Amino acid sequence: MIFKLGRHGLRSSVTAAFALGALLLSIALSVGTYVSARQLLVEQRERTALRQAYADAALVRDGLATSDKGVSEALGAVSPPAGASMYVRSGGQWYSSTLDQSGEGLTAVVREVVAGGSVGLGWTDRTDPHAVVVGIPLPTVDAEYFEVAVADELDATLHTLALALAIGAALTTVAGAALGRAASRRVLAPLRDVTGAAVAISAGDLERRLRDTDDPDLSELVASFNNMVDALRERIERDARFASDVSHELRTPLTTLTTSLALLQRGRNLDPQARSAVALMSDELARFRMALEDLLALGRLDAGINESALVPTEVGDLVRHALATAGTSPGSVGGERDAAIARVVVDRPQMVRALVNLLRNADLHGGGLSHVDVSATPHHVDIVVSDAGPGVAPHERRRIFERFARAGGTKVGTGSGLGLSIVAETVGRHGGQVWCEDAELGGAQFVVRLPRQPEREPTS
Repeated sequence: MIFKLGRHGLRSSVTAAFALGALLLSIALSVGTYVSARQLLVEQRERTALRQAYADAALVRDGLATSDKGVSEALGAVSPPAGASMYVRSGGQWYSSTLDQSGEGLTAVVREVVAGGSVGLGWTDRTDPHAVVVGIPLPTVDAEYFEVAVADELDATLHTLALALAIGAALTTVAGAALGRAASRRVLAPLRDVTGAAVAISAGDLERRLRDTDDPDLSELVASFNNMVDALRERIERDARFASDVSHELRTPLTTLTTSLALLQRGRNLDPQARSAVALMSDELARFRMALEDLLALGRLDAGINESALVPTEVGDLVRHALATAGTSPGSVGGERDAAIARVVVDRPQMVRALVNLLRNADLHGGGLSHVDVSATPHHVDIVVSDAGPGVAPHERRRIFERFARAGGTKVGTGSGLGLSIVAETVGRHGGQVWCEDAELGGAQFVVRLPRQPEREPTS
């Protein structure tokens, strides 16, 4: 039972615990109430039966003592109460006021006591429902009087009481479950707030905090959580500032080295070996510059997207700009015209840089750009960049979007290992998704999915 409750969640467990507690409590109270009430009602019924039997026995005794009537006539002169039967044992013979059952069987529970000269009281199960049996010795007329009263009213009362207690127990259980549900909602409300804040923070909203509370049991949790988020934000900002500062500090010597190498390359007095070394240094310096620019771009992404920089942009225009920047012919864009004029709300420079990184990745690692397609639905826009390379292994398709991750390429020594991570960061911060899959004609294709700007309805 505990395993099943735990599997259904904390709220269900609390609700079930309250319901079970209410059920057990109501059962205990119901059983106690029923036993006490039954004992009281049985005692009252026995006292009533005993008083009635004394009165009827006196009438029978007087009838036998003051007249020459037989026992049957004496019994006939007495009117028994409803549901009761009278029996007289005299001279070894049984006389009865009814012909339903014999007195010998019904009075067996008290006959031995009465034979000893005492009043007997007991219950018999030979009737339905049970009956109370009273036996009174009549020594003056040498007889024994017995009265059997079926407890119809007592049985009906006990059945009604049991039904009422069962309904009360059921209602108490339902009320306990409702109380447990309300209590669990109240108790778990802070956890819902923490969960919502944690989800928002994991999505990049470092401004999210828990509201202050006056509850002494929760104030420490709220303060600790907010302090943790403050520390996390400070650490991220510090790391971003460090990367940005290092990148900026490296720009000056990088510019100097680039200028110096350019002067050396234009020199005519270099021997072939030195010229080869200078060319190698120039290639590595270009790669270093690219890595530095990528680090600066990641630093800006880590700092967050400026909401004021988000502007509605046509997807086709965005793709053509990226193709032009990457040095690829804009004519390689495919797709329907409706998709090309679909609008997305983006930081244009950042999104162009992300697309340029995809185009350059196709050229450097995918055997060259194959084509670019644009498609749109009422809710999103897909930009598909396909290459002519060998494709990406399924187990590498998620890892290649990590920083400094490489899955091989056709050009050795190219790329910084940050291009695809910039794509993932940029698209994710715009509320989109990016993934890699196999192209229909071979190679790999990278799909950038961005939320589409809702079209405004024309106003009259």
